[in-house]
Amino acid sequence: MQGKKGGPMEILGGLVSTWLPTQSAKIDVQEQDGRLTANVAGAGEISAQRLTNDAGQPTTMQNTGFTTALQFDNQTAQLAPSASRWSDQDMPRSFETKSGAMARFTWRVS
Repeated sequence: MQGKKGGPMEILGGLVSTWLPTQSAKIDVQEQDGRLTANVAGAGEISAQRLTNDAGQPTTMQNTGFTTALQFDNQTAQLAPSASRWSDQDMPRSFETKSGAMARFTWRVS
């Protein structure tokens, strides 16, 4: 996938040393009461909880390198600590993550 020069796909592409062939997988996503869960068949799962303050307002980060480079709407993401587990027979090793953020974005391919 080609994005505009300096766009999100170019940035993400720079983080990947070996591109594997595309595979199809069923993805189940659910969101309820600020909790997002997703399961990618045969590859992994993630569970994240949106952070809010005592008044129920979202805890966000804005205008960071991360939110700007990935072109998040309004360059803003809501903090959402997560637990995820990913593995694939073609990956050198499985891995887990524990941090996260949720945001809306629109990527356009030119």
